[in-house]
Amino acid sequence: AAAEQREREEQGCRETEERAAAEQREREEQERREAEERAAAEQLAREERIAAEARAAREEAERWEPIPPAEDDTLERRFNELANTADPAPPLEAPAPDPGTRAAGALPESLETLERVLQDVPSQPIQTIAARNAESYLDEGNVYFNVGQYGLAIERYSRAIEFDAKMVAAWYNRANARTRAGDYEAALGDYDRALELAPGDADALNNRGMLHLYRSTYDLALRDFDAALALDPGDTTVMVNRGLAYLHSDNPGAALGDFRQAASVDNEDGAAHYGAAQAMAQLGDPKGALESIRRALALDPGYAREASGDPKLELLQGDAEFLRILRDAGA
Repeated sequence: AAAEQREREEQGCRETEERAAAEQREREEQERREAEERAAAEQLAREERIAAEARAAREEAERWEPIPPAEDDTLERRFNELANTADPAPPLEAPAPDPGTRAAGALPESLETLERVLQDVPSQPIQTIAARNAESYLDEGNVYFNVGQYGLAIERYSRAIEFDAKMVAAWYNRANARTRAGDYEAALGDYDRALELAPGDADALNNRGMLHLYRSTYDLALRDFDAALALDPGDTTVMVNRGLAYLHSDNPGAALGDFRQAASVDNEDGAAHYGAAQAMAQLGDPKGALESIRRALALDPGYAREASGDPKLELLQGDAEFLRILRDAGA
């Protein structure tokens, strides 16, 4: 009887352990599903946010395009007002007569001659002529660009180009404004022209490379980033951008090299550490990816939201340490 009792107790213990194990597995499976659902929801939210930002950029560009004629806007009107409000020249005053030599009220002979000549000259104010040039329109374009009025900025840069078709700054700035307004094809043409005029402009090469990257023409993006780095090998921004081009063209090894190089130059560059985490995850190195993502989020907690649904960090999804890092960063 005692043996049977022990066997029943042992059987009960085994059943209890099995139930506990089954419940644990069920909990883990539920947590995994919830994590996947959260990741999917966050990925969807991120995509919707990107789409919303793109829509907002297009709407902003459309909102500023139908503007009054340029000559009626504030800067133009003010310029013309200043140019056309010059005071008339004060009248010439004759010197006081010398009572010792001439009668009172008489004019010297030279002044009498001048007076006769001036009688035939129409009496009107002397007007100054507004002298517009490429630099003045470039400056106005910069003002509008800095306050987000890209339509007006584009119009001003276009006027500057009409005055001076070889002004590199006008082509470059108009390319930037067109990019902000969502007119990528026209922006690309402006970058091309700026680089025809100034082939050694590293900023223009980097910006055109980013436009190629956005348009998924990765070979052209890499060509521009290579050229920019040849001009300025220490530019960490271009290093990170080239790393992104390698990453998106399925070359995580080359991407990791650029991200690590950028981090070695500037260890406070959160984008470099985040890119390194993506590259290492793609290379199957979860430990290295976790170290880099921890550093990236310490520098910029804003990466946490992106990381939670980043398909390039799929290797880390569901990892307890990864989830803890995200929670600590506020995701």
